[in-house]
Amino acid sequence: MAPALLGCLLLPAVADAAQLQRHAVTQSTAAVVSYWTPARMRAAQPADRVLAPSGAKVKAKPPKTQAAWSSFEVTTPYTDQPTSTHGKVFFTLGGVDYVCSGTALLSANKSVVWTAGHCVNEGPGAYATRWAFVPGYKDGAAPFGVFASRALMTTSAWGSGGDFGHDEGAAVVGTANGKALTDAVGGRGITFNYSRSQQFQSHGYPAAPPFNGERHWVCDSAPAASDSSASPATMGIGCDMTGGSSGGGWIVGSTLYSVNSYGYANQPNVMYGPYMDSTAQSLYTAAAAA
Repeated sequence: MAPALLGCLLLPAVADAAQLQRHAVTQSTAAVVSYWTPARMRAAQPADRVLAPSGAKVKAKPPKTQAAWSSFEVTTPYTDQPTSTHGKVFFTLGGVDYVCSGTALLSANKSVVWTAGHCVNEGPGAYATRWAFVPGYKDGAAPFGVFASRALMTTSAWGSGGDFGHDEGAAVVGTANGKALTDAVGGRGITFNYSRSQQFQSHGYPAAPPFNGERHWVCDSAPAASDSSASPATMGIGCDMTGGSSGGGWIVGSTLYSVNSYGYANQPNVMYGPYMDSTAQSLYTAAAAA
């Protein structure tokens, strides 16, 4: 499927295990799928990261000039590719049900979902439980079923230190309705160590007001800011999506370049995402081989 997209994957032969954390899921697929009823999906809280201007983890000044950007609700059928590669992520952490966003990626195991690190792990802290991906979600419908995770992974920088420069996460999911993930919905390519000068389309399911989490939205923006206090410096784009959009993929063409990660209370309509370097590349390599 889509061999041209696979050409953008520049992979090392072996992932650097020291850069990664892996968590094996012990819950059964049946238990996870049965837990996520439509009512629980609607009630899940956005797992957003909005930092105060003086936040201890990272600091950034508001951009002096705001790049032109736009946002819009997706109107194409959610079951059509490539819209179908995007979806909602559901999980439980600390006894609370949360929602994020995620993207199905092309991989040898046909089973990788890419999202933010804080959508799989507290950073630092516990791993999520009852983790599931619902591609093509719309108004409570799960047209392809619920894909429960069998393994969760993040970078050591996020899992051990909450480093927003590496707020990247991956889930390896089982089948739903008898199909592997990308056999059912298709997949996006992924790339690393790229030029930051791109026109990004950031996808997600914003759930905090004024949004309700039931629809797929996109922000279209060139880079608007850079947060150099993170390492590598994170990228800021113009975007009005709210909590729940965390983990949604930044797409250029048909390829994922970053994910929605965090914002600042004093920077309205700016969304930051990690620059995906060799550490993110190792994370993808490990997830694709799991």
